Amino acid sequence: SEAAMIIVIGNGQSKSVSDFNLFKKHVTYGCDFIYRKFIPNHLVCQDIDAQLELITNDLTKKYKCYFRGFDLIPSMHYDMLKQTTDKRYKIGENQPTTNNFIQFAYEGVMYFIWIDPSDPTENIAWWSDTTFEEWVTDTVALRLAAQQNPSETFFYCVGFDYYHDQTKDGIFLGSSITEFHDEKQDSWVGQHKHIEEEYPNSKFIFVGKDMDYGEFENLLNK
Repeated sequence: SEAAMIIVIGNGQSKSVSDFNLFKKHVTYGCDFIYRKFIPNHLVCQDIDAQLELITNDLTKKYKCYFRGFDLIPSMHYDMLKQTTDKRYKIGENQPTTNNFIQFAYEGVMYFIWIDPSDPTENIAWWSDTTFEEWVTDTVALRLAAQQNPSETFFYCVGFDYYHDQTKDGIFLGSSITEFHDEKQDSWVGQHKHIEEEYPNSKFIFVGKDMDYGEFENLLNK
């Protein structure tokens, strides 16, 4: 069998690989709710719903997750923070208590989520850095893959739909995906350029643009 490929699975609709089991022989970085279909080796997650589901179902103990805003607070601050919570919020918390928790407000609930010390979840500190604040999970996963695999040349990008109708130098060819005809698209393309400049020896191959899904599945099967 061939050496394992590095595959980054974005949130786009086109991730039409017929069998996610084909990914199991390879190293995968996936985004947000992908875990409901397929558990990647590295799960990058910004969505609060997804983070809550992963933590409260103990999936973060089993799988390697990377979150935005996963800032651990020591337990000694718990009483004060709970007492000073705005009374309009409901309180949501889990058991058992540990040495650290994370706190965030979401849909009228102030959550205090205790984190098991054996939980391997990592906070991506640079994601909250102002340079990267607009970054979406997809581009964060791509940058993380490049950071963690400095000796790798090829990164296969699946479900990066907003890149489909662009030439290699970022010239926009017009697309049926109208929602991307705005600054969001420009910022995402800008983020890709940033990653490409930062990792000049890495080649990012966009499945659906640089190769079709049939060719990609053949590679997965090798």
